[in-house]
Amino acid sequence: MAVFKEYSKKIFAAIFYGITSAIGIQLLLQPAKIYTSGVMGAAQLVVNLINKFSHLNTEVYLWYFLLNVPLIILSWKKLGKKFTVLSLVSIAAASIFILFIPLHPITDDPMLASIFGGAMVGVGSGICFRYGFSTGGTDIIALIIQKSRGGTVGQVAFTVNAVIVFIAGIVFGWELALYTIISIFVTNIVIDRMYIQQQKITVIIYSHHIDDISKELLKTLNRGITLDHNLTGAYSGEQIGSMTMVLTKYQLFFVKQTVKKVDPTAFINIQPTIGIMGKFSDN
Repeated sequence: MAVFKEYSKKIFAAIFYGITSAIGIQLLLQPAKIYTSGVMGAAQLVVNLINKFSHLNTEVYLWYFLLNVPLIILSWKKLGKKFTVLSLVSIAAASIFILFIPLHPITDDPMLASIFGGAMVGVGSGICFRYGFSTGGTDIIALIIQKSRGGTVGQVAFTVNAVIVFIAGIVFGWELALYTIISIFVTNIVIDRMYIQQQKITVIIYSHHIDDISKELLKTLNRGITLDHNLTGAYSGEQIGSMTMVLTKYQLFFVKQTVKKVDPTAFINIQPTIGIMGKFSDN
């Protein structure tokens, strides 16, 4: 029953993202040729480029889904089935609702469109992240790169969004590109407020294999780790080690995967972090 309740909430979150993002795209951003962030923004750009240069009308939902297909395949191989299936549900929900909500502007003011369109996309994305899965696109790219090479989420998102803004500026004018920057900025603020990488957590791991775990984590995790080898279990009397680190919630996904792989019996204590003094990168 608890498992059903957990998954029902996550499926509802995916559907909620589909509704809010479709409203933001179809009623606010796309009619004004203002773009959101990530693959959804890339799908908007592809539609408008094809229309401008080939005079063919294609749909955002189609390109959004097609651009996500190779990313979903990569996610299945690299990030696990549970994460991928939930992300696929959110992608499908957004595609379906964009299909059925007509392209109809509700305001002629591009500033209002960029602010409220960005907010609608951000609200749905933040809900999905809160429940532990992504909305596809650059989130999947960022997580895979961070896992394999140690790159940061912020670097990936910035690169993709910069390309969208640059192409939009050259083809459709720099004024629309500036409104796109506002839209992306609002989306990121809403996501950050609801869940994502600006929220810090302290993770303490107790294990007999903390050296092995730390070596694996340091390959991809851009974080400091403090080790303590001199702990003793009061009940068992056995010597055990601990490792402590401060993370963003994006990184917690990889820490859990690595710990489970190296030592499935490890005990992990996850605590909210109210504040930090010292060097810490938010990406």
